[in-house]
Amino acid sequence: MKVHQRIKQHIEKQGLKMNFVADKAGINPKRFYRLVNGDSPLVVDEYEVICKGLEVDMGYFFGNQFLESKNLSGNKIA
Repeated sequence: MKVHQRIKQHIEKQGLKMNFVADKAGINPKRFYRLVNGDSPLVVDEYEVICKGLEVDMGYFFGNQFLESKNLSGNKIA
């Protein structure tokens, strides 16, 4: 699942309104809709303010995606 889909799913599961999250993130609602629907690319600055608006860590929507894509685990190598 892509990051914008995870963000949208999180918003829906929390029962939040898109306009409310857009306002908390300081993003124009039309722009916000384009971002969470995947119609516009999500840049890091926007991702950061969306995470702040949702009160989640920036890594929240990535989970272990990076580690899995690199065929690594979360364990440290001794």
